[in-house]
Formats: sequence, structure tokens, C-alpha cells
Amino acid sequence: MTPKTGKKRHPSQKRPTQPHHSPHSGSRAGSRAGSRAGSRAGSRAGSRAESQAGSGRNAPKPPQNGLFLWGRHAVLAALANFERRVAALYATDGGAEELHQLITSLPTTRSAELPEIKVVERSRLDALHAGDAGEKAVHQGMAAAVWPLQPPALEDLLADIGESPVRLILLDQLSDPRNVGAIMRSARAFGVGAIITTHRNAPEESGSLGRTATGALEHIPLVRVVNLARAIEMLQEANITVAGLAGDGEMPISALGSMPRLAIVLGAEGAGLRRLTRDHCDHLVRIEMDAAADSLNVSNAAAIALYAAQLTPATRHEPPIAPK
Repeated sequence: MTPKTGKKRHPSQKRPTQPHHSPHSGSRAGSRAGSRAGSRAGSRAGSRAESQAGSGRNAPKPPQNGLFLWGRHAVLAALANFERRVAALYATDGGAEELHQLITSLPTTRSAELPEIKVVERSRLDALHAGDAGEKAVHQGMAAAVWPLQPPALEDLLADIGESPVRLILLDQLSDPRNVGAIMRSARAFGVGAIITTHRNAPEESGSLGRTATGALEHIPLVRVVNLARAIEMLQEANITVAGLAGDGEMPISALGSMPRLAIVLGAEGAGLRRLTRDHCDHLVRIEMDAAADSLNVSNAAAIALYAAQLTPATRHEPPIAPK
């Protein structure tokens, strides 16, 4: 800090030991002191209010053991999902109108169980945070307080699949909710039956995951298992081929389209697949890239792999389309 400076007083300018006070000097001093104290108190109060808004204290509260979904696609998909339990709906004036239109278009059995829309100021939704880092929620004027979905157990999922052609994704310790949300979005686009991940080192349902998934969270089951290696063994016992995505894979990614029943395993960015996971895969496949390129974001790699693995009429066991 720069030191204070000032002019040096001449000896004759020194203040007397007992200065004379005018009758009004105490009043003026008190007034100035009061003004300064009031200003400081007001400043502190303003800072506290600002801090509370910034820390999310002004934000609506989720239900116990629940969460907030925000953003147009995530909220509208949640309202249309009969399996999603909704505790409360918050919206700005503009957002409330859109929510009301959707709710009135739903079957009565669904619309009747949804709560009334609470119209709030945008600042309250702005106070919602996307995560521990304090990132603000991009809410687009609406948010839903919900409870997490109840995903099926892996055994039940396999029973539902039966002997049909299928595409599944396994996540090996992917913890970033935005990456997982982006993968869910691609999974929805390419007809994936479910995403399988572990209970630990994997994101829970959240507003950030839901918004990045743009509604896919309501359509793609997020199955959780204790042990990923054991889950791979269960898939293999059900005659599902398990292919891990790896830069040093021996098989080109174009080969995935020939596998009718397929599960693609994705590893965390940087670390990739763990050794035990690699050892359990039937194949390791690679994405051919320019030699000068370093790597792909895992959600981009997932989209490429799912595109390459699209089911063809042959892998769907469908007869070829006869020429006209």
C-alpha cells in the first residue's frame, strides 16, 4: 500500500493542547460521525445482500433429496415425463406462459398432478447455481424442483432387451456432468437403450447435467452399478459385444456397425479406460484422426462412435428394401 503523505506543519501551526470548541462543533462532528457510520453500515448491508444473492440464498430451494432442472428443453421434457415427480415450478412472466401452454397440452392424468407455476423475478432464478464452483444456471426463465428418476437395475434392463439388437454405453469414471449430459444427448439421437455408470466417480442428476442433455435425461435410463467390470461380464453373458474406445485400439471404429448387440465403453478424459476395464473388453477400437491432432473431447468421441455404430438393416435383421 502506498504510504500517506502530507505537508509538514510550522511550529506556530501546531494545534493547541486544549482547542476551543464552538457550541456547534460537537453537533457537526456527531453528524459527520453518524453519517460515516451510517454509510459504512449501509455499505456492509449492501455487501451482505449482494453476497446472499450471489451465494444462492435468494434462490428457490429444492425438495429434500431433490434437485433443480433448468432450461427450456430440460424442464419441458421433465413435465412430459410421467415418471418424473415434480415438487414445484418457477418461472418468469415469459417462461410461465410457455410452461402453461405445455401443461394444458398434456394428458389430464399428467397435468392434474403437476404443481401450480410460481411466477418469480428473474433475479431469483439467476441465483441458482450450476455446481460447487458457483457457476450460474442458464435457466431461460424456468426451473423445476424435482426428485431424481428411479433407473432400472441392470438385470431388469437386460431382461427388457431380451435378444433384440441394442446399443448401450458404459462410462468408466466420467465425473463431469456436462460431458455426461452431452453424451446423453448423442445417445438419444442415435437410439441408445441405456447408459451404464458406477455409483462412485460419476455425476448425480443435476441441473447442469439435465440442461446439457437437453431433455435426454428423461429418455435415456442412467443405470448405476457397483462394479463396472462385473457389469461388462453380465453384458457378455447376455451375448452383447463390449468394445472399449482407446487411442491404441486394434480395430477401426467403422467395424462397430457390424455388431448387432453392442456396448461401447468410454473412459475419462486424460486417463482413458482403466486397466481392468480394458482387460474385460472384447475389442478395443480407435478413431482414425490426423496425426497432428492430440485427442478428442470424450463427448465428441462418443458421438463419432455412435454414428459409426448405427444399426444397418443387416444388423437389425431386417430384409433389404426391394427396388421399385
